[in-house]
Amino acid sequence: MNKNQGLAMMCTAFLVAMVGVGFAQEHRPSIQTERADLPKRNLLVLYYDDAFLFAGRHYGDGDTETALLVHSKATNQWRRIKAISTENGRFGRSSADMMISVGWDFTALAERPYSDQPLRTPGSIMFPDKIEYDPAGGRYTLRYASASSVQFPAAETILYVARADLVEAFGRP
Repeated sequence: MNKNQGLAMMCTAFLVAMVGVGFAQEHRPSIQTERADLPKRNLLVLYYDDAFLFAGRHYGDGDTETALLVHSKATNQWRRIKAISTENGRFGRSSADMMISVGWDFTALAERPYSDQPLRTPGSIMFPDKIEYDPAGGRYTLRYASASSVQFPAAETILYVARADLVEAFGRP
């Protein structure tokens, strides 16, 4: 190997290392969670599959803290999803033509790295009304106001949760 070939190999190795560092720095978890106790009341099951159950805890009589919760069947533990990444999300808003009591506009969430959960409108909270798991992509799609999107496509908000991030979350205290 001559001097130029050696220099080229060193430069290539350096670039590969720098790209690897860049990818590592850019990845952010799709969720922020904290441990949660077994919910005892005001629980609404939103979705379940072979690994996880998603549930919403609503106000009830007003003395319950609202939360988007997830249960791991593997560890038999609950976690509260405090926030979901807005990366690749779609953010909807209600229309004046909709027959609703409380409007919403989640479009400003596109400028933030995470969206607090559950979503909050001026007079209510909003849980995903449809959750789907995509095995090929390894992620859950959480759809908010999806029923309204049939007639008003701009109303729907969509966020994504990586299954690997859920698995990791249940592995830490």
